[in-house]
Amino acid sequence: MKIKQFKSIEQLENSLVTDIVKIITDSIENYGDARILLSGGSTPINLYSTLSQQNINWSKVKIGLVDERFVNNDSDFSNEKLIRKNLLKNYAKDALFFEMVYSTDNEKLNLELVNDKYSSFMKRLDLTILGMGSDGHTASIFPNDLESERIMNTKNIGIYSTKAPKFPFNRITCSKEIIGNSNDIFLFITGKTKFNIFKNSIKTNVPISYFIKEYENMETYYTE
Repeated sequence: MKIKQFKSIEQLENSLVTDIVKIITDSIENYGDARILLSGGSTPINLYSTLSQQNINWSKVKIGLVDERFVNNDSDFSNEKLIRKNLLKNYAKDALFFEMVYSTDNEKLNLELVNDKYSSFMKRLDLTILGMGSDGHTASIFPNDLESERIMNTKNIGIYSTKAPKFPFNRITCSKEIIGNSNDIFLFITGKTKFNIFKNSIKTNVPISYFIKEYENMETYYTE
């Protein structure tokens, strides 16, 4: 488990931006495009805004979501809305974005559509940015949720529905195996409380522990 600890959030974000830009540019050079999955939440908002100002070939970057709330894309709960507002602007407005909500009326049909749209990420994934909740969940893989338990304990590759412990309850998430197949995984966490949850996760067996145990390609970026 590789942990990079920083004295300030500014130093952490600067390091992340540098590392992300290198992965994107290297992937474009090596494969012809870059494929990345991003998380929502408040923690990476400034990171995404800074990334949008990087003058790289964004037209060759495919951006998807690690997970999503099953809500309209104009909802304040929507990760898509957060990404569009904070990242898909400035230079990054040319990136190709893949949403996760196509039909809020039919959950089964929506999952079929997302699994089809995300097939390129299942074939190759260059980078995934993860966060972690105060209950030890990551992506939309939660403790005490039956479908999340299945995702954590199988090798299935795909997009699945899960249930969150708080509103909005219906979630969509990439499976553990999609994320684990990423060439690089960066976990971005702040604060001593979350870091202690992270350090104790093997004992408590919360979802993030499965990533710690199984994926040596995950690096943790942390500041108090």
